[in-house]
Amino acid sequence: MKIKVLTIFPEMLRPMLEASILGRAIEEGLIEVELIDIRPFSELKHKNTDDYPFGGGPGMVMLAQPIVDAVEACTKDGFHGKRLYLSPRGRTFDQAMAEELARDGELLLLCGHYEGVDQRAIDLVIDEEVSIGDYVLTGGELGALVTVDAVARLIPGVLGCDESSQDESFSMGLLEYPQYTRPAEFRGMKVPEVLLNGVHADITAWRRRESLAITRARRPELLESAPLSDEDRETLHKLELAEKFLAELEAGGVRARRMEMFAEQGHPKAWLAAFVPEEKRKAAKKMCFSGRRHVGYLYQAFSMGYAPCKAVNALPDGLSGPATLYL
Repeated sequence: MKIKVLTIFPEMLRPMLEASILGRAIEEGLIEVELIDIRPFSELKHKNTDDYPFGGGPGMVMLAQPIVDAVEACTKDGFHGKRLYLSPRGRTFDQAMAEELARDGELLLLCGHYEGVDQRAIDLVIDEEVSIGDYVLTGGELGALVTVDAVARLIPGVLGCDESSQDESFSMGLLEYPQYTRPAEFRGMKVPEVLLNGVHADITAWRRRESLAITRARRPELLESAPLSDEDRETLHKLELAEKFLAELEAGGVRARRMEMFAEQGHPKAWLAAFVPEEKRKAAKKMCFSGRRHVGYLYQAFSMGYAPCKAVNALPDGLSGPATLYL
């Protein structure tokens, strides 16, 4: 992957390109990043790259001539990638666009400054304007670094493990599941048991469910375009039902939240008695206390239909007022 970055402040970019994963990838020849200083291409005596805007207004505008000449000089030997201008009015940069750019093999990024760039430069040598978000920065260099990093990590070998770039937020259309490392318990907080049991199928299923839950809670609009299986849709339906259930619990004076619950923590039978009708308790115990389940027993009982939504009409003996129910 060859990336050319045109800027009047190349010194802003060098430290990031010399460190960590990007620095190692460049050193190993997996990617090539060329910083091109626009100033030497200026035809003015003092190598100016900006001037006052026609029509008046605050600030300065970058001149077309140095930019056009710089782009033409660095692409004259043949260039087959996109030429992008980092601009707050451009198309929003996202993971799909990063993947698209990574497939091109070549990329040119123009960093603007001041009040922007003479439109004629954009019309002559730029294919598209791109924004990294709905805010304004002092220049395009930070946007260029974001773009370089997002694209470079998709190049085989850059991350060391190619699965890393495929199994994370946005790559599968969902936000990433929670991550944990050693120790298994920290300040009383334990790593979910499923991640310690070594059963790959269980871990994969847990991670998928957690991704769905986090995406639904934080970025629900992503679910509209994410590739979902029938099992995914069933999980989302259960999450929706559970949300209604938790709202009813709260209305009944019970503060509830979802958490991991395992066999060694015991079965809180009082909750089963309070919320699951007697005729369904035997089946609920059998189904909800067996197999691999990623949530607490009462959440399971509700989502599997054993605890009807309107069953929340009494608290277990010994509890009064707000309490905490772990699901």
